Amino acid sequence: MPMSHNHALPLDRNYVKDFLPHRDPMLFIDKVLALSDMRITTECEVRETDPYFAGHFPNMPIMPGVLIIEAVAQSGALLVSLTRGLDSSKFIAFSSVESAKFKAPVLPNQTIKIEVEIEKIRLPFYKFVGRGSVNGKTIASLKFSAAEMIFNP
Repeated sequence: MPMSHNHALPLDRNYVKDFLPHRDPMLFIDKVLALSDMRITTECEVRETDPYFAGHFPNMPIMPGVLIIEAVAQSGALLVSLTRGLDSSKFIAFSSVESAKFKAPVLPNQTIKIEVEIEKIRLPFYKFVGRGSVNGKTIASLKFSAAEMIFNP
């Protein structure tokens, strides 16, 4: 049963840190624009100073597709954390990527708008569909699953 959420939008990166375990350089969510029980819209600022651009690729910087997948997945985990609440002993972890399609490269100084929807919940698993766009043009679409995990170092 979804919990009520009372988050004043937009949510900034510092607010997001209270709901995701990721930190730089692996935190990709910069802002939450929209939120409901089953959907979230976020933004990922792609900066020319991001460290992966040095090697991917010199003189032709392109954001790695796997990091686009990560940004979309973080949005899904954030949706669960913001709307369902996770106690401090739990986190959301990737369990599978059913499909990932890339339609255009993401370049430095672009902003990815990410939209993720929960398609199905069978605890501890969540099935998601997500898409990323830049300037209204889809750059990636994704179907993936994640599970609530107990943090046990």
